[in-house]
Amino acid sequence: MLKTKELIEKLCDIMSVTGYEYKAADELSALVSPYFDSFYEAVGGAYVGVKKCGRENAPRLMIDAHFDEIGMIVTDIHEGGYLSFSHMGGLDRRIMAASEVYIYGKEKIYGVICAKPPHLQQKGEFKKLQKLDEMLIDTGYSKEELEKIVSIGDGIGFYEKTASLLGNRICGRSMDNKCCAAAAILAAATVEREKMECDIYVTLSFREEESMAGGCVMASYDIKPDAAIVTDVTFARFPGVDDYESVKMGEGPAVSLSAATDRRLTNKIISLAEGAGIKLQRTVDATNTGTNASALCMCGDGIPTAVVSVPLSCMHTYNEIIDTSDIEAAAEVFKTVACSKEIFA
Repeated sequence: MLKTKELIEKLCDIMSVTGYEYKAADELSALVSPYFDSFYEAVGGAYVGVKKCGRENAPRLMIDAHFDEIGMIVTDIHEGGYLSFSHMGGLDRRIMAASEVYIYGKEKIYGVICAKPPHLQQKGEFKKLQKLDEMLIDTGYSKEELEKIVSIGDGIGFYEKTASLLGNRICGRSMDNKCCAAAAILAAATVEREKMECDIYVTLSFREEESMAGGCVMASYDIKPDAAIVTDVTFARFPGVDDYESVKMGEGPAVSLSAATDRRLTNKIISLAEGAGIKLQRTVDATNTGTNASALCMCGDGIPTAVVSVPLSCMHTYNEIIDTSDIEAAAEVFKTVACSKEIFA
């Protein structure tokens, strides 16, 4: 039986720094291909899992979850085994000092981002955020040893670990957006084929953290979906975050109300979820959802697109927090949609 927490942890352990998603191919295929009829890499940047309902000319539902994660890229190698780096995706500089990382060269090696002791800082220095191009990673190697393993342009990711909090909450790197990828995979794996009203195409797309569109656009031209659901993380509520820009963890996923999404599809998803007794929150994103949906809805002749998001805390850090009950509720939403005749009527 597919276990939610275990699936998320295994997905988070796979390196997929934005721009380096191709490195995930073998591990990802071995992990998730058993849950699909076919699993392949689409030209342009997405891993695609297909589960068919068994009827000819069935409508196609695309469920997109970007698979890339924030990280870094090596920009220089220095004496003493230190590395300079730049960002790949939006890094939070407040958490960078003393962070543990892996450098993905010819071998995967461990490193720590240097932290200047407070005793040695100049007056007022602690109040300023250090620029990324001023930071260094200490590998413990000599420059000569390091250059045999690492090259300029190699990817860097945060340390691979997940941990359990109380209840259903877990934390770790790359929950954005591996947790939503898990929801989509879980839905495809557990939906009963005989109840499906469409073929399901799960796209684990590339480069969202850098381009806010990435591989889902190219994949959509190959799939030609009749409808699409983009699933991504959204801001979880906690002290200091306004209610209007966040949703509660543990209360289910949130459907986006936005000018960038299809109103008819969105309303049907809300109605189906409520009819099935699935917890579903609302989030207002006005003109831009901040997800792949903004580009996907304009592909080809236009794809009816909705957004179903999972609340996440500590976004774009190496300890992002999610509630597994929200992942399971999102999977139930996707299954309910895939088994509904209303969606494609």
